[in-house]
Order: sequence, then structure tokens, then C-alpha cells
Amino acid sequence: MPNPQESKIEDFAFEYLQGYYTAQQGAKNILIGRSEKNKQGVEVEGLFTFKHSDNSIFLATVTFKNSQRLSKLLTSFKKEGLSKFRFATPVIMLLLGFYLSLRFELGITGFALTLVAAAAGLILHSYFLLTYLKRSINTLVNELKKHQANEQWLGISISSLIFRNNSLANYFLKLCQRRGIGVITVGKRSKVVLMQEPRTNICRKGDFLSHYASESSIRKAMQDDTILRVA
Repeated sequence: MPNPQESKIEDFAFEYLQGYYTAQQGAKNILIGRSEKNKQGVEVEGLFTFKHSDNSIFLATVTFKNSQRLSKLLTSFKKEGLSKFRFATPVIMLLLGFYLSLRFELGITGFALTLVAAAAGLILHSYFLLTYLKRSINTLVNELKKHQANEQWLGISISSLIFRNNSLANYFLKLCQRRGIGVITVGKRSKVVLMQEPRTNICRKGDFLSHYASESSIRKAMQDDTILRVA
């Protein structure tokens, strides 16, 4: 078993999702592909394919590409909140405002305006910093738009405790929920936690397998009723 401090979602996600689809949808002979590419050359870390009872093909993807960056953003916000550097803005404005008030003899009015400006500076700096963090998360989640599948999963190497009382983590989960993305995590105890299930998408023409470079080999394996594991 891996060291608890070195747990990585990619070491657990494949077995977990195989069990998930076996239990949730009664899937049999799940074909598992690793590092698969679609026909546009975009790589997805995990591909799960199986047939429903009506012979329709179901495909799910999982990615860990941005796991480390997402984990760092959410963990830092949980532990430290917004950067303390933002307090430099009101301090600088206070010093500058007091200097100008004394220099031009603005008196109480000048000091009052300085306090208001410093408070506004802190609020604006905090707002823009939080907006930057949210945009960073949006950019990382947007990567999944390139993956065509009935269901999409995002795996993160992070403790599920980081999501408690963490407004940035809540924003991340709501963003994934709006886009129908399932989220699984693994922390130091090497236990996979299902944070949220994905929404099922319907392919308008045929099935999503037609978007992938290994389409023909996977279809052949499914016809042969064999289990395929791509290294």
C-alpha cells in the first residue's frame, strides 16, 4: 500500500470507477483505457467503456491532469484564505493619504477620505484576488470540455476535509455540478471519496466512442466479449 502522505488519485480512480459502474449500472466487461486520445489528439487519462443491456455503448472519462494545481489552490485557500499581500494596498494608501493630508493641510476631511479610500482599496483588492482564483479554477475545469463522454469525472489528490467551510471549494463543486462533472478525491488515508456524481450526457449521433482514436480496437474487443486494459 502506498505511503499515506503520497496517495495519488490516479492510483485509486480506475479500480474505484470500475466498481462504481459495476454497482450503479450493473456493467459487465468494462473496457478500461489509460492515456487514450481522441481523434483531435487530446489525451484523457482514463476511458471506461461498456455495453448496456440494449447493446448501446456507454463511455466515461476521468482526468487527473490538473489535480495538483486544483489541490494547491483549494488547500491554500482553506488554510490561509486570501493572500495577506492584499493588506499592503490599504497600508500604502493610508501612509500616502496621511502624508498628503499633512502636506496640504487637509485636516480631518483629508484623514476621513484617506480611511475611506484605504477601506475601498482593501475591498477591491480582495474582490479582484478572489475573482482571479475563481477564473483559475474555471480555466482548469474547462479542460474537460475537450473530452467527449456520457459521463465525465475529475479526480483530485486532496483530503475531503479541505472542502469543509471552504467557499472556494464550494464554488469549485458548484461549477462542476453546473457542467455535469463528477468529482472524486483521495487523501492521506488512501480512501476515495465521492464528492459528487456526474450528469449523464446523450450523444446526438451514434455514441461517444466514435470520437476516440482507439475506436476500432475497442469495438472489436467488445464484440469479442473480452475485457481490455490499455497500458
